[in-house]
Amino acid sequence: MSTFFIPGTGEDGRLTERAYADMRAATERDLGVPPNVRRIVKLWARRGSTDCVTEVGLPDPLRGGVVLAIFDMGHCRPFVVWWQPHSGAATGLREILDPQAYAVVEFDS
Repeated sequence: MSTFFIPGTGEDGRLTERAYADMRAATERDLGVPPNVRRIVKLWARRGSTDCVTEVGLPDPLRGGVVLAIFDMGHCRPFVVWWQPHSGAATGLREILDPQAYAVVEFDS
């Protein structure tokens, strides 16, 4: 069971929700559509030529840095992964992935 969290926000639920809302708003602004409402903890997908598992709270398997959030942009639309490039970085970076995924696991709450 996985309770929703954003790495680096600690136990403060308001801070967690604010960080998530900021990433969600930036994603919507840049892609022109709002992300799906589901909150994803783990994504099994092909990224480039590599099959990999991307999971919130763990290092990004291709880019390094801790994965902060994974957004589903909707049917036949890409997934978006946000990650913190290194400890102490003020902002996260994001990568737009292909829309195909082998499996998606959502947070329980």
